[in-house]
Amino acid sequence: MAFNQEELENGSALFFKLLEEQIISVSDPLAEKYRTNSEVHNIVNTMAAEAGLRVFSTAKNVHLVSKARGSSFANSYTQMKQKKEYSGLKRKRYFYLANIIISIFLAEVDKESHVRIRWEEEGISYHRLSDLVTSTLESWLERKKEEDSFTQNWSIAVEEVAELWLTEFSEYRLNKEEKVDVTRTKGNRLSFINTALKPLTEQGLIIDQSDELKLIPKAELYERLDELYHSQKRYNKFMDLILESRNELEEEDEHAQTEQN
Repeated sequence: MAFNQEELENGSALFFKLLEEQIISVSDPLAEKYRTNSEVHNIVNTMAAEAGLRVFSTAKNVHLVSKARGSSFANSYTQMKQKKEYSGLKRKRYFYLANIIISIFLAEVDKESHVRIRWEEEGISYHRLSDLVTSTLESWLERKKEEDSFTQNWSIAVEEVAELWLTEFSEYRLNKEEKVDVTRTKGNRLSFINTALKPLTEQGLIIDQSDELKLIPKAELYERLDELYHSQKRYNKFMDLILESRNELEEEDEHAQTEQN
């Protein structure tokens, strides 16, 4: 199929803009051409495919994402730890823990539409997410004692990440003004949450209000989840595992409270 010069220029301009920004509003003139001009659409998709990337559009945005495999732009552990902003991921167990924190965050906010609106308005606090990570890891440690194959079946280095989170990290650290500081301190749970969720912040998928210790999911995050993850069996099963672990702990807490009363 032959393209004219203007179509090639528009397609190339949009592709490189997407490379830089990852998400572009459909109100952008280039995004509008992608949606309405089949030639520009094909040019952008072809350029993305050659780089191991994928482009998709929603009612509000055009997204550029890397494919899980074969992409020159995929963030491997080695690539990420070389970046200054990810210096906190200095060992693989830090990287594994970061992925678990992201998954637990998603399990908390990936709900029905009416609940999503509440999360977009109120967000989730750092302290709430920290408690969820703690309870999930404690539940997995107990399950590992009961099921020898648990960690192997789920490919989770439970003992390594649990030791890091539960034993080596303090809850938080204060700055000179006696305030919780998650951006300039290390070796604590709240600052590591800040590091773990940086990829979502940098891609414009969440708002990290670190001064207020609050994380707010954006509509763009839900667009990604709907388009890329809800059809994946592994994602859905892992979300179920996290929620199942949480439900077990909540039932145990309720039982303990009943006995006390």
